[in-house]
Amino acid sequence: MGEVSDLTISALSLRDGVANPTTLETFLTINPSIEFIRFQWLDYSNVLTVRVTTRKFALSLASRHEPITTPSPILTALTINGELMLEDFDIGEDEVWPDWSSLKVCHYHPGHAQVMCFWYEGGVNNGKGFQRCPRSRLQEITNTAKKDHDIDFLVGVEIEFCIFDASKGTPEPLPVAPNVWSAASLNNKYTPIIEEIVHAINKVGIDVRQFHSEGGPGIYEISLEPLAPLQAEDSLVYCEEAIKNIARQHGLRATLYPKPFEKLTGIGLHHHLSMSRKDKEDPFLASLLEHWKSLAAFFMPNYDSNTRVHPGEWVNWSDHNKSATIRRVRPGHWELRSIDAAANPHLTMTAILTVGLLGITKDKKMTIKDHKKIAFLGLGFEDKDVEEFGLKDKMPTSLKEALGNLKGDEELKEALGPEIIDRYLKIKGKEEEIFGKLIASERRELSMVIL
Repeated sequence: MGEVSDLTISALSLRDGVANPTTLETFLTINPSIEFIRFQWLDYSNVLTVRVTTRKFALSLASRHEPITTPSPILTALTINGELMLEDFDIGEDEVWPDWSSLKVCHYHPGHAQVMCFWYEGGVNNGKGFQRCPRSRLQEITNTAKKDHDIDFLVGVEIEFCIFDASKGTPEPLPVAPNVWSAASLNNKYTPIIEEIVHAINKVGIDVRQFHSEGGPGIYEISLEPLAPLQAEDSLVYCEEAIKNIARQHGLRATLYPKPFEKLTGIGLHHHLSMSRKDKEDPFLASLLEHWKSLAAFFMPNYDSNTRVHPGEWVNWSDHNKSATIRRVRPGHWELRSIDAAANPHLTMTAILTVGLLGITKDKKMTIKDHKKIAFLGLGFEDKDVEEFGLKDKMPTSLKEALGNLKGDEELKEALGPEIIDRYLKIKGKEEEIFGKLIASERRELSMVIL
């Protein structure tokens, strides 16, 4: 499964919505007020990177089927604080190919539209084509699931975020009731801002299920209807930008950083993952649990991501149990509760689906049992429980530990391929080194600028 075809530009041109210039032409005819197109991609540090083209230039690129270009390999050579890993720079250029099927009007920024992009590494010495592109790999693994196993996946995201006031220079929580889900937490001047965000999301065709306050002042959640994995993670990118931009327009700031305030609850990005072949769920889940401590390097990748979990929390699962690491909602449908918004969503979902399908291919057996216990913060398990329920691994307590788990996971490395793992370990290792020299407030301030 680790063998990834060396996709060529001609192969990419066959993908839906990429090479068809009429998609952009039709979009602009329907939306004549659009003057600028944002070419967007998420790098390995989960920094949303944007090139803004004029309407005319975007149409020219589409008609000639040409990408925009960047130095190689920008996708995997920038840390979250903007530091360049100059030793990895290469001769040649990388190509940024717009996926025109992902076009959306930026209802949070009049006159702008956004398009998500595929990334082709063209470096002479180390270019890997599309093999390091998170969107390309996510599309490939979902195609593989359908072709080899007749499995379709759906992903639904619960977006937690914090709106705060930074007008005095120091971030301050909003003066609202902290009670989770309470009417009191909505009876204030900030709720219309949340409604405006929801309207902007719905208006672009992303369906919102519900919104509510969460466990702290100014902390909210917006839940989305499930979509195919690539479309779900693309929609997440749009929603995050809508949240941040609309908050800013009201003189506030918004963040999805896992721990914006030391004394308040953490912020997660729970993913609901469902599969069409319920008869394959046991080996899929067995493989996820086996590799969960290594996957943490992808889904909890910030230096302070681990402040959301209790040190030493056991990796576990349980039916209808929100205290579990992985909650089974119903057969073939799980809530993955560990993920946070520091994660590159396309890369994270690629890793999760790759590991799950590996379990199906190898027919892995479930050895961890449903413990049916309330185990918030990893509490509630005695020594006899660990043996009885087959618990084996604990969640990493630091980014360094998570990266060590990933580095030592040979099966995962083979499945994803060293082209992703080696570069990811290098860039996150550098980030861990940089952040380790900062105090908590400095790390928080730096991360909240991006997240």
